[in-house]
Amino acid sequence: MYVDYVKRNFKPTSKELELLQSQELIELYENIQQKGGFIKYYSQQYNVFQCQDKQEFLDLFCKYLLNFELNTTNVDGQYLQRCAYVEFDRALDCFTESPEKWLKEQATLWSMPQDVVDKLNKGLFTFSDMAKHHKNHKIDIRAQNPFTDTIEAKESDFYQAFTMSIKQYKDYVEDPTSFFLNNTNYRKDRVYQAVNVDMENWKDEIQRLFDFFPKFFLINNGLKYLRQNCKGANVPEIYMRSANCWIGGQQDFQGLSQININHGPGDCLWTIIDAYYVDQLLNIMPDLYKKEGRWYVNITFFLENKIPVKQVIQKQGDIMIIGAGCFFQAKNIGNSIHTSFNFLMLDDFSMQQIFLRQIRNDNFKLWSVIAIRNLFLDIFIHEKLPILREYLTYFIDQELERQLSKSNPSQFKLFISSKDVLICTKCYKEIFIFFQFIKDWVIYCPDCFVDDEDVIYMKYNIMQLRCLIQADRIECSKFLCSNYVGDTTCKLKQQLKLKVQINPEPNNIIVESRQFLDEFIVGLNIESSNSHNQQNGASADQVFNDKQQHKKIQEKIAMMKLQHDKLKKPKKCEKYQDLKVIKYIQKTKQRILN
Repeated sequence: MYVDYVKRNFKPTSKELELLQSQELIELYENIQQKGGFIKYYSQQYNVFQCQDKQEFLDLFCKYLLNFELNTTNVDGQYLQRCAYVEFDRALDCFTESPEKWLKEQATLWSMPQDVVDKLNKGLFTFSDMAKHHKNHKIDIRAQNPFTDTIEAKESDFYQAFTMSIKQYKDYVEDPTSFFLNNTNYRKDRVYQAVNVDMENWKDEIQRLFDFFPKFFLINNGLKYLRQNCKGANVPEIYMRSANCWIGGQQDFQGLSQININHGPGDCLWTIIDAYYVDQLLNIMPDLYKKEGRWYVNITFFLENKIPVKQVIQKQGDIMIIGAGCFFQAKNIGNSIHTSFNFLMLDDFSMQQIFLRQIRNDNFKLWSVIAIRNLFLDIFIHEKLPILREYLTYFIDQELERQLSKSNPSQFKLFISSKDVLICTKCYKEIFIFFQFIKDWVIYCPDCFVDDEDVIYMKYNIMQLRCLIQADRIECSKFLCSNYVGDTTCKLKQQLKLKVQINPEPNNIIVESRQFLDEFIVGLNIESSNSHNQQNGASADQVFNDKQQHKKIQEKIAMMKLQHDKLKKPKKCEKYQDLKVIKYIQKTKQRILN
């Protein structure tokens, strides 16, 4: 049996040979083979190797028997690690405790009781229910080679292929034979995966997820400081997979933590590398970030290259929590539905991983899903995380040096409200400070600037921004803070709520709402743009259009003041006098135009 193989290829000690030939290990080995082999068995939530007295047997499997199973002498089983598990008796505590207290590992599997899973899925998260509620909803399909086991990213193995309705995809996973007979444009030697299914408007499904999910993942999520919702990040997305579909090797595209729920019915096999060891993989594969998501390998590849790796089977109802900066891949064992979204813990390690990933996105010219620079700024203002001072200083100096290095220095102007998330029209990168604004809302980042433009605009006054980053005390500001998507500690938002609230009546109108202020500031920006156009000889049509937009803003102000007058009671209220509203508007206008 395996003893001869070990003697022939290795040099075991006499004690190791004695253990290899013991009846106890022989029976254990046979039992493990019946359950799918050592890697699969060791990756399970409960097994004999959790006992301390089995450590010697575990060492033998890692050193010798894993090589025997895989018929190779190059595998070092010492690099095989176990995923962390949330035990059933700890699950209740995890629902009520902050993740910082119990989420200690970078790969954690949390199994929910079956009755909880049934309630979570009931009426919503099955193939039949999704086809019932969203049968005509169009989804993107990727056709894949189910037998891929290579680090080469080949177009024939993984590519964007088709668009289906959810009803069509349900028919495919439930009866592939009939589906291929009725849809001859699909190939039988491929498996089809529904990716990035947009569920932004699926209110029932999103509400169900948040009702069942630990509230601390929502309350303590740093993504609450996003200035706009981002699909797949703070808005869940659904993935539908048939057996043998795979997620190619990748990091989260922003380095964030990821939460994945398997609604079943089938299982999914995850392979995960902690963030600490991703650089080792990058050394082996220098083009790692250029082919993310388009290749899949057996776990043997990582063990042969001495990269610590974890593998875990995610069953129906299991929540897979993958830490910031981790590398992962997954392959379906059966048909399943998954929901996925991101989570940002407000700790130094998570921020470090996000920063490193952003630098790599910049170096490899990859699109950013989230405006990380703006997010870091907003978190720094409100959470005062010292590590973000270093990262923001780097981002600010990087942009300033790029501008000062130009042979033809341009004039800088503060132009647009900092609350806007701006993306370059050409390369789709986030715009942090400097940008070009061309008519019809064509916006370019510093890397895509047009040479003949003399004026460069700024989202922030760069000197004020540098002073703010170095300041010991930072206060909320209407020129920096935004109307964030989540409940944050922003004092400005709380002050506005108190300031604009009129006596509670069924049909009252908030005169000085944040939406109104945002629209008003946009109006002032248009007015500033008018002045710029006139100075630079803009066309008469352009000036006329801008004046028309400005006129609409003025009409809106007059309408809202009129509504306020109708609602105002005879009793004088100092907070909401017209004079104070007018003074506030004038003051805001003067600051922006200056």
